[in-house]
Amino acid sequence: MVYIVLDGPDGGGKSTHAALLCEQLTARGRQVLHLREPGSTPVGEALRALLLNPSTGDLLPLTEALLFSAARSELVERVIAPALQRGMVVVAERCFCSTFVYQSLALDRGLDYDWLCDLTRRAHGSTMPDAVFLLDLPVALADARRARRTADRFEARDRAFMERVRAAYLTLARLMPIVQVIDASGEVASVQQDLLWRMQRWG
Repeated sequence: MVYIVLDGPDGGGKSTHAALLCEQLTARGRQVLHLREPGSTPVGEALRALLLNPSTGDLLPLTEALLFSAARSELVERVIAPALQRGMVVVAERCFCSTFVYQSLALDRGLDYDWLCDLTRRAHGSTMPDAVFLLDLPVALADARRARRTADRFEARDRAFMERVRAAYLTLARLMPIVQVIDASGEVASVQQDLLWRMQRWG
């Protein structure tokens, strides 16, 4: 049983690489479950629609953190923990790292880091990721990759905010040994090869 997360700034290729990683692991005979945060439960998908829709407007960082954590709690308890108990590999797009970044570290008046650590422990219980792979890339490249899709409520923020988001993720990687930085600026094949190499420790 392995719980892996792909996280990082928008445009880093989380969905692409999660899907490819699941295909590779399935081909190797592993039972794999591909999830996204927020989402992958009825409550999570409803909260995702609310949180990402530009028409929702501004929300307080506390409100966002509580809503993301509510979706996370449902996902961990109802989906992730049972899947791990069945011996599956769980590959998730995003996790609590996004909340630390977007509602705390990237904001001038963000939520207290230690308070968020406590909230995360309560949402996850003992079911924590084995590794978080941070797909990092320059903001300009991320913007170019997202140019063809409609921006959600977070993606629509300005370049300065996106620069703070990237810096915050790299800060988080220094604070949390569980977070491993991967250069996501290269071709899909090379990034995927890096991910597969890092997965070798789990067979």
